[in-house]
Parts: sequence; structure tokens; C-alpha cells
Amino acid sequence: MAKTDYKKKDNYKALAAEDPVSGEVFLDQVLDRFNIDLKDPINQIVIRWKDFAGSAIAEHTVCERYKDGVLYLICDHPSRASYIRMNSCEIIKKITGVFPELDLKKIVTRVKTRRTT
Repeated sequence: MAKTDYKKKDNYKALAAEDPVSGEVFLDQVLDRFNIDLKDPINQIVIRWKDFAGSAIAEHTVCERYKDGVLYLICDHPSRASYIRMNSCEIIKKITGVFPELDLKKIVTRVKTRRTT
């Protein structure tokens, strides 16, 4: 059996020295490519999630989506999901204080544990 090289080579060409790209231009290109609008309140919630939930919870939760007044979160542990459920009114007040146009009514959590190998 032949030995297989599992290292993948980068398929992108290096930028030429005469074509420098600033960090701001690069970030704008990435945001455009993935259709991310930083002015959208939903994206701002994701960016500022630590401010709304607190750093202890934000490190273990991810905003999954927003639909019809409900913010869906993924937590890595049931205790954090319970904490969010108990404090959801406070978190909703913080979010609607900054983004009243969202009409956020409810936070739904789901637990998805990380697998360790």
C-alpha cells in the first residue's frame, strides 16, 4: 500500500508585492462574500453577545438564529441553558433596550455538548 501524503496545499495564490490589501478592505470583502451586514441588529447581537449575557455565559453559548421574535441559542452545558432560561427576562430587556426594533419576546436554548476524542 502506498504511503499517502495527507497534507493539503493551499489553493490560493499569494498576493503579488505590488497588490497589497489593507485589513479593512480584506474584512469588507469577507463580509460581502458571506452576506454579513454589520448594521443588521441580529449580527450586532452576535457581536455584542458578551455584553448582553455576561462573559461567563457568552463563552459557552452561541447565537444560532433569530426568527419571529425568538432568539435561539446553543449552550454547551445544561446548567448554562438553565441559567439563561432563569435570566432570560433580564437578557431580553438588555437586548431590546439597544435594539427595540427586533421585538424580541423569547429566548430558546438547546444543549449541544462538545465531543472530546
